[in-house]
Amino acid sequence: MTRAKHREVIIFLFILVLSVFQLAFLAREASAEVSINNMTPTEGYVGTEVTVIGQINTINGAYEILFDGELVKNGTANLAVVSETFIVPNSTAGLHEVRLRDLLNGTESAVWSFTIQTQYTIRPVIPQEPSQLQEGSNVTVVVTITGEEANKTDRLRITLDDPANVTSSSAEILVQVSSEGFCTISKNYPSDFDGGNRSTFFVGDYEIALVRVTNETLATGSFTVGLTDASEYHRFQTVKIKAVNYTVSEVSSINITFIDKIVFQSLPNASEIVEANWTIPANASLGSYKVEVSWSPDEKLVLDAQNFTIVPIFFSCEVRAYNLDNELVSGVSIEARDLSNFTVTQTTTVGVASFYLATANYTFVAFWNLGAPQTKQVGELSGVSLSGNLTGDSAINITCSLVHIRVTVRDEGGATLPKTEMQMNFTYISRIGFLDAPINGSLTQETDINGTTVFQNVFTNINYSIETRRYQNPFNTTTINATSSIWLNITCPTYKLIINVYDRDGAGSPLKDAQVKVYEWSIGKNAPEGSYVKLNGTNDDGNAEFDLIFGKYGVLIFVDDALVNATSVNLNAPQTVFNVLCRLYPLILTVKVLDYFGQVIPNVNVTIEREGISLASSTTGGDGVAQFSELVGGNYRIFVFMEGKPYETAMFNLNEPQTVAMKIDGVVSLGGLVIEMTHFILIILALILVVAFLLSLAYRRRKAREVKE
Repeated sequence: MTRAKHREVIIFLFILVLSVFQLAFLAREASAEVSINNMTPTEGYVGTEVTVIGQINTINGAYEILFDGELVKNGTANLAVVSETFIVPNSTAGLHEVRLRDLLNGTESAVWSFTIQTQYTIRPVIPQEPSQLQEGSNVTVVVTITGEEANKTDRLRITLDDPANVTSSSAEILVQVSSEGFCTISKNYPSDFDGGNRSTFFVGDYEIALVRVTNETLATGSFTVGLTDASEYHRFQTVKIKAVNYTVSEVSSINITFIDKIVFQSLPNASEIVEANWTIPANASLGSYKVEVSWSPDEKLVLDAQNFTIVPIFFSCEVRAYNLDNELVSGVSIEARDLSNFTVTQTTTVGVASFYLATANYTFVAFWNLGAPQTKQVGELSGVSLSGNLTGDSAINITCSLVHIRVTVRDEGGATLPKTEMQMNFTYISRIGFLDAPINGSLTQETDINGTTVFQNVFTNINYSIETRRYQNPFNTTTINATSSIWLNITCPTYKLIINVYDRDGAGSPLKDAQVKVYEWSIGKNAPEGSYVKLNGTNDDGNAEFDLIFGKYGVLIFVDDALVNATSVNLNAPQTVFNVLCRLYPLILTVKVLDYFGQVIPNVNVTIEREGISLASSTTGGDGVAQFSELVGGNYRIFVFMEGKPYETAMFNLNEPQTVAMKIDGVVSLGGLVIEMTHFILIILALILVVAFLLSLAYRRRKAREVKE
């Protein structure tokens, strides 16, 4: 067996053993008994929360918890684990059975015991805090018995001690407990106590107790009676005050004080019941207040005095800012000024500004930023009482002194002008610290494709200077003071442009019959002729005239369709004279043709091309020169022909009069006769051979003479 095969067998056996162990574990888990492992607590009253921890047979199976065989809780196990709580139901005193059941197979755990203890409670029916009972209120007292012996009878009564230390008692109550050990009874104070001759006459705590006729106290409780209908209020709420058990002959007064200062006083008519209402103002201080009812000539056994508290409470408040066109404006800074303590809360509108504010009276102030760091107040709404949520349809609306200035620019023919620049300058007053300071602001915009721009949400009642420009040159300044949105129309004027065209010789040489193309700078030189592109030819004085709107223009000068100058001009005066010097016309090109040795070659054809177009041909004279005049600058090519055959070419840019030497290395000029270099070399070689032969012949003859001698 190879090493690789051996390794594969080992891996297979390892996986097999691991699977067997896993199956054994699952089998063990599956066979685990249903059991309660812990229960806390194991004794208590009806209504006690009990925690059960245990396990069932079924993985992630359903379970039930039974109390004396009745379902009190069910659920699904986490794997096999159960951790659950249940509430002890109504039942009699003593031991009760608790079991855990696996719902899939019906198996149950062993019994755990819970001991129910008897519980007696006594409680008054009182308003939910911070509301409270007032003097003269009737009070229902409820007694509840749970976990008692089934069907037990008992003899009980309810006692009450008032703040004057006077005890009242209900009549004896024969109690019959149900088969589940439960009973509830209720009595009304004062009607069910001592013949009903007592009442909640006094401010303070009333102690109540449930006792057996044997004077065994089973349960106690209490309730509080006050002068006011609540112990806690917030601004804008009404404090309702009520005191009882007076006589008509007494003189009474009601005072509310805060830090020993009277903030409210009432002198009600003498009566058995004294009442008054105080609506808490928006600027009331937060804290503890004292209400006191005084009387003469007699005094009550317990002083009619009570404290209550004014606390902050917060509500949602939404503020919407509108301009004078009734449009929502985002970015408005809103200040909420609390008039009770002069605190300021600030936020910015994003369609709406959202606040969470304490109850108070508020002034809302709107500020707007217009092209400068400092803001200006643009709106105010005073005396807003925040006593509840002010959102949705109840939101606060502030009208801001903001309007739109719309501007359209046209030429004199009524056509709109896009990309026209505008700068709006203004000065406004802003509060910086404690001082008012003038602030200079500026906004710059550009007209759209329709020739229109909008300065949105600008201040009213300040002066605006709007400067309109094309290509940074102003042509109109308009001053306005907007009290409402306005539409401003501006006309761009038409001016005359006179272009004087001169050739390279200067002002003394006007260039006539030249073509002049003038185009509006922004649309480019390749635009076709139209409203903003015009063509004209120069007259005998070299002049071309155009009527154009204020702006910047490109100028192209052509001679015989050849561009001789490209420039630009700002047309910003009613009549602008613009001189153009065309240094590229007329130009003279001199071509000198030379042979290999630098000798001139006459009677040679020279042809020139400009920008790929053949212009002229000429034959060199005895000096080897061919000359071309009236040329326009540009890219040129020179061709040299001899006997119809091109011998040389050259490329260059002609931008001034120029002489070009064309050296042809392949030819030699001999007395006006042009021969190929190869032929010239053969002739030279032949001459050398002839000379050599003649020299050799002369040498032989001399030798021959010397021998004869």
